[in-house]
Amino acid sequence: MLELGCVFWYAGKLREAREVFQGILALDPAQEAADLALAGLCIDERKLGEAEAHCKRALRLNRASAAAYAQLAEIQLLQENLTSARQSLKRAIEISPNGPAASLSKNLLKVTSMFEACRRSR
Repeated sequence: MLELGCVFWYAGKLREAREVFQGILALDPAQEAADLALAGLCIDERKLGEAEAHCKRALRLNRASAAAYAQLAEIQLLQENLTSARQSLKRAIEISPNGPAASLSKNLLKVTSMFEACRRSR
């Protein structure tokens, strides 16, 4: 079912995607992947508070989720909360130093540094 939600999401059918992901959580509230999918969907909809809540719920389900920390950092960057974003990125790298979330996190850390440099130059 998760794949069906992603197909809807990629097709731009956000309402349908949300319904599928929420249905997955209704059937199995311990589905970390559905929370992360909803977080990503919320980012696309610019509902950053809701996206953050989904990431934090995913982290309550699995404190060792590098993907959840990386996605949380993305939200924190969009909220311009650089300190928290940096902490989340470092945590993602600690959890899985060679995984896909670490690769994303390392790149986002570079973006964070560039963003801070731009802020200082203003």
